[in-house]
Amino acid sequence: MKNSFLKTSGGAKKAMIIAFVHHKGGTGKTTSCLNIAGYLAKMNKRVLVIDLDPQGNATAGLGIDRKTIDFSVYDVLFGQKNMSEVILETASGVCLAPSSLDLLAAETHMAGKPNNASLLRQNLSYITGFFDYVLIDVPPGSTLLMINGIVASKNIIIPLDSGVFAYETLTTLRSLVIELNKELGIETNLMMMLLRRNSISVMDYYQTWEVKKLIKEFLVENNMTSLKIFTLPYSRKIFKAQMNGLPISHYAPLSCIGMAFKRIAKKILVMNKNKIY
Repeated sequence: MKNSFLKTSGGAKKAMIIAFVHHKGGTGKTTSCLNIAGYLAKMNKRVLVIDLDPQGNATAGLGIDRKTIDFSVYDVLFGQKNMSEVILETASGVCLAPSSLDLLAAETHMAGKPNNASLLRQNLSYITGFFDYVLIDVPPGSTLLMINGIVASKNIIIPLDSGVFAYETLTTLRSLVIELNKELGIETNLMMMLLRRNSISVMDYYQTWEVKKLIKEFLVENNMTSLKIFTLPYSRKIFKAQMNGLPISHYAPLSCIGMAFKRIAKKILVMNKNKIY
């Protein structure tokens, strides 16, 4: 069903916009985005997920077949549609601005446009009054699509796996944020990190502990100790939930991974209420 969110009054209050960012794939960006969105929706918040990734995993994870959609975020970025015209409602109650394969060509088309880093932000300004939260699933790589996601958001959540390159990721993303501030005047808040375990083995437990220790040292060295770190347990239920087109909040809310994402969603509510971003 399309556009019933417009029945709610879009007042002066603006949505809290959060981008899920990592420069490589397979770190849990989409998983984190969808499951936090699901719990926020369960907490009676109006939530929009924007699938900015050409792979379309967020779209599929919310139960939408890309073959059935008429328009996508691509049409919004290049002025063919308004954001309100592409938004769909999903079974979980989370609204979705879907991805399409057309986004694969977005980089080429963006290259010659003026203000090409702000295309998404310009299009979001018309609909943020209708939502409490807008969560953006940003594609990997330091691309214009990724930069559009960051520029449109005041807040970044960084999903990390417990591999040996997690530490280097923080250095890379911090440099990107500094560069965007220098070049575009974009003030971006690194809001929290979600450190995902890759298995239930004892070895993985200790590896996650070691990575978390390195991350904390990095935060101290860079005066970023206010940045929150949440550890996510390994769970096969995430895959099953996504296969069913539902966030874990609606598929297995009482599972360990479900309760972990619920705690994160509650923390985001508190941070928004207290304007800690």
